Amino acid sequence: MNNHRKVLVFIVLTTFIYILSSIYSTSIAFYFPSFKNVSLLSDVVIDKTTPKKDKNVVVTAAHDTVAGRLFENYLKKGTIISFESDTTQCALKITNKKLMQLAKGENVKIRIAWFGDSQIEGDLITKEVRELLQNYFNKKNGVGFVPLTSACGDFRQTAKVSIDGDIVADNFKQMNASSNLFLSGYSYFGTDFEILFNDKVKKKADQINQKWLLYGKGDSITVIRNGDTTRLEAQQSFNRFLLSESTSSWAKVKIKSNKTPIYGVSSEPKYGVVVDNFSFRGISGENLNRISNALLADVNAKQKYDLVVFQYGVNLLFKPDETNFDYYERMIRPSFRKLRANFKDTDFLLLSCSDRAFKYNGNWQTATGIDALVALQSKLAFDNKMAFYNLYSSIGGRGTIVKWADSTYQMANKDYIHFNSRGARKVGNLIFKALINDYKKFESTVPKKPIKVTLKTISRL
Repeated sequence: MNNHRKVLVFIVLTTFIYILSSIYSTSIAFYFPSFKNVSLLSDVVIDKTTPKKDKNVVVTAAHDTVAGRLFENYLKKGTIISFESDTTQCALKITNKKLMQLAKGENVKIRIAWFGDSQIEGDLITKEVRELLQNYFNKKNGVGFVPLTSACGDFRQTAKVSIDGDIVADNFKQMNASSNLFLSGYSYFGTDFEILFNDKVKKKADQINQKWLLYGKGDSITVIRNGDTTRLEAQQSFNRFLLSESTSSWAKVKIKSNKTPIYGVSSEPKYGVVVDNFSFRGISGENLNRISNALLADVNAKQKYDLVVFQYGVNLLFKPDETNFDYYERMIRPSFRKLRANFKDTDFLLLSCSDRAFKYNGNWQTATGIDALVALQSKLAFDNKMAFYNLYSSIGGRGTIVKWADSTYQMANKDYIHFNSRGARKVGNLIFKALINDYKKFESTVPKKPIKVTLKTISRL
């Protein structure tokens, strides 16, 4: 065989092998995972596949083209996103409808439950949002819910609770805690103790506020106030008792009980905006699944929330190089499902984590996994039909926490995680602006009543 025939046979043989491998590439890859299908024409064929998207965008195969485009809106800053419509539409329809009623002078109450970790501890961020919302609408102020004790009780500026007597607390961190945990993650028990409560939120001298005692299911409790004694049954998982309705910021009450959990006190205007801070240090929201369905259903019936806000994330960034947070998706879903199932006709808003830094090569820098975490949180909002606000990008994105902690006008602590009071004020103001922008989007869609033109009107003109 001469050399020319050898070349011809080689070409025919290799061509035959290539055609077979192309046809059966899937089967070959099954038995030999390292096998990679090669295209001999790769350099000349135009690639018509979908253009590369941001590496942090996580869109599942189930999402269609339109949904995928809407999902990518999560990258936008300063805007509350609804993944069911574009950014020109409002995201919080239920909340905005009631806010408009309040703006028109109607006697309605808008309740907001704000769940979070130590980022909202001390009521710093929520204090700013609460005050701005209350002043923007009907100028009726009040602190909302306050637990009997908390890790931040000493530095919280908006309320003060003193306890005279012995109480014990059950909470999320205790494996053997009772099933009567409140939304705050706490419930308190005591046989004979006194509560002295002070709502320190600034308000007009003539404003009347309601002070409520919140308690759970047990035997019964005896409430002693101003010399009057009232015995209360505790048959429901969530109960409210009106302690006072006056211009005073103080409430003093003595409690006698055996097995009835006390949740805390709420001070709120009769009509207006109420923002309840439910902070719990060191968690990421998965513990909310421990709250009983019975309690959530009772809360929905007696103290309905129009908006539920989730603000978690920084506790997941506990390793400098962690970039995979798939486990969190499995952990948090039961909590989201439970609250959505029990809180009917309620808006849900998921805030992304804020910035957090670690030391890399001797310098403080934003955590490497933060983009992946924000993308996952937006996917959780997408899949659970929640509105989403990219807090990370809205405050400035990468490098913000380092800049805020190291600047002369310091707005974050040197742990490069938490905001100080200045930073919290800034963050609260940004969230408020996003809420008001969303409200204005809703407002623009409501048709205005036509002006009736009469002969008298024309004569005035």
